[in-house]
Amino acid sequence: MTSRTEYQANLFTADFLISDEAIEELTEQEDMDYFRMCKELYVSPDLMSFKLFSMIQRGYRYNLPQGLNSTFLKN
Repeated sequence: MTSRTEYQANLFTADFLISDEAIEELTEQEDMDYFRMCKELYVSPDLMSFKLFSMIQRGYRYNLPQGLNSTFLKN
């Protein structure tokens, strides 16, 4: 993680672009996995990690399958 500002911007972006309801709906499907969920929502795995991390911080019970990478938007 590079800077706190970049980290916060990534969390904001993830929450802005991906609704909690969309995540809840997809995770109810038994055959859904992390990368398929990314594909269904047309988001990168890095952005999805920030979304799941945000939801975990707010009390949702999800596993974070990969770490947070704040520099993914620079690539």
